[in-house]
Amino acid sequence: MELDAEHRPLVRYNFFVHRHHPAYRLVTMAGQPFPSGTSESDWRQTRTRDADDVNAEVREAIARDGYSLFQIGLSLSDLPKP
Repeated sequence: MELDAEHRPLVRYNFFVHRHHPAYRLVTMAGQPFPSGTSESDWRQTRTRDADDVNAEVREAIARDGYSLFQIGLSLSDLPKP
């Protein structure tokens, strides 16, 4: 097991892009099972990042749900009106 500078276990996150819908991105904790409800073969891993290089909201979603799913490429017109 890799350790960080404070000798804690190093936590890493895997980032994926959907093969057929590339605007969708999935983030999981490295070493954990792939989320049920989707197939790992539908996703292409793009990178692995250390925990300190992942937004807190993403880490919290993964701790709660086992994954974080988001979409890129939205426009400002996609924002809900107040």
